[in-house]
Amino acid sequence: MFKRFLKFGLVGGLGTIVNLVIFALLTLAGVSSIISAIISFIVAATFNYILNSVWVFKDRGHDCNKTLWAKFMCVSVFSLCINLIVLFVMEKFIMPELMKWWLVNEIMQITAGILDVKTISKIISLYSQAVGIACSMIFNFIGNNFITFKEEK
Repeated sequence: MFKRFLKFGLVGGLGTIVNLVIFALLTLAGVSSIISAIISFIVAATFNYILNSVWVFKDRGHDCNKTLWAKFMCVSVFSLCINLIVLFVMEKFIMPELMKWWLVNEIMQITAGILDVKTISKIISLYSQAVGIACSMIFNFIGNNFITFKEEK
């Protein structure tokens, strides 16, 4: 189970990169953070489904098909809900308080400089999305391990 979780985590890490890159591109193009999170989720979840099917859970005898993809997406939608709640709470309540701390403010300013972003709110959204993804990962693994890719009897 631990080895499977590590593989799942690696796939999730790659999916997170896909998610954050798409999220950053969309928000920098002026799309709202919630819409950007939904679009980046759909792309990253499909990417994760393919890798989980052919690598992480391949020993369970499931073929890539529409039914399995639908189960995967249902579990992922619950994870998306967790992600969106965390994103909203982080953006509206937690990050404004954290920005009062000198170190956090400096990290945001440095990140904005590296990414050549004019407004800190875009950086706050990016960090908030990363926290949302991390919070939803455990539920996502449990759901996919015991629902989507459960062992065939």
